[in-house]
Amino acid sequence: MMIPAEEAASALKDAQAAAGRAAQARGYQNSSGYLFVWGAIWAIANVAGQVSEHAGELAWTGLVVVGVVVSTIMGRRQTAHVGAGARGGALKAMLVAAAIAGFGACVQLIVPPLSLVQANALASLAVGAVYIALGSAVGPRLSAIGAAMMAATVIGWLYLRDWFFLWSAIVGGGGLILGGLWFRRV
Repeated sequence: MMIPAEEAASALKDAQAAAGRAAQARGYQNSSGYLFVWGAIWAIANVAGQVSEHAGELAWTGLVVVGVVVSTIMGRRQTAHVGAGARGGALKAMLVAAAIAGFGACVQLIVPPLSLVQANALASLAVGAVYIALGSAVGPRLSAIGAAMMAATVIGWLYLRDWFFLWSAIVGGGGLILGGLWFRRV
């Protein structure tokens, strides 16, 4: 019994679409842990910043180092648990973290000294932009999280400047954690 060419083409197209959805689901699940880690860092460091600028600076400095280490470990574990298609997970995690940190360091060199709240707002916008760009590889949900982070940053900057750190802890950190939960439900 021969399958007509049209049915075979349709079945192949359906199989390719299913494979694409499965790859996207894996990408979301792999990304969810990073969103949890960085959401917690975002929340804790911003609460510290709301307490005092000095506490915020210390928290951000220490927690970013912790976040890079944890992200690198997560990337290595993902690489060890999946096939060759995910090779380089640790390197990718380090490159994303290094790109964001490098952007922040370069801005601090070029722009007159920023207050912690200004640096935080700029970093929030940069991270949102990176997530929008990464969404092209992971899936549109990551782009949506990035766009929401950018919009929330601008809203907080314009209307809640005195409470910006607390706002950023809730909507930035909390948003990343909720995004991680959203990614787990794929």
